[in-house]
Amino acid sequence: MSDDYTNRNLLLNRLPAPVVQAILGAAEFVHIDMREGLFEPNKPIEFVDFPESGVMCLLTPMSDGSLVEIATIGREGMVGVSVALGVPSVGAVAFCQVPGTAWRLPRESFQELVSQHGELGFLSQRYAMALFEQVAINTGCNRTHTVEERCARWLLLTRDRCDSDEFPMTQDFLATMLGVSRTGINLVAGMFSKAKLISYVRGRITILDRPGLEEVCCDCYFMMRKQFDRIVAP
Repeated sequence: MSDDYTNRNLLLNRLPAPVVQAILGAAEFVHIDMREGLFEPNKPIEFVDFPESGVMCLLTPMSDGSLVEIATIGREGMVGVSVALGVPSVGAVAFCQVPGTAWRLPRESFQELVSQHGELGFLSQRYAMALFEQVAINTGCNRTHTVEERCARWLLLTRDRCDSDEFPMTQDFLATMLGVSRTGINLVAGMFSKAKLISYVRGRITILDRPGLEEVCCDCYFMMRKQFDRIVAP
């Protein structure tokens, strides 16, 4: 993921200026609050969002009522990409993990823009593949790597998307995102704090030692970044 553009969504940054102007002309700039829902399972996706800041998450509802995170989306992507593929609803739920802002398009407006601008449709398809790669890597990571490695990966990805070493996050929420117990997250957070990798105060996490976290995390973090650049950047 590129680090040289922070004022606009990175997908929009890869489109020709006239296409971006058409998108922004039809979009509304919105603020998305923490835990705000973006779409629900198997219900029509009403909007497509291009985040500029914050972190959105995709989760799969389980039969026992629990939620399992399958992917996260920040300023490198879009929420509701299935609409570009002609799929108006999916089985996942999407909501805001870290508050942020986004350019929001009604589904019909986005579909019309895709039909008018081949570049937008092409990039949407490539991003859909990049998102699929993220889901695949995330699935393997959750099955084979330790909680410490996965937590470090999650923190680094969130930091990249927020463009800040500090962001709001409760331990309960982090436990849900990683699919582990609150006790497990407490132990990992305590270990990271003791090693001075992070600090955790009143629901806010601050990354103190990024290189240290990179040493702890698994290769999945670097694989996700590499796959995104390989698929979307061209």
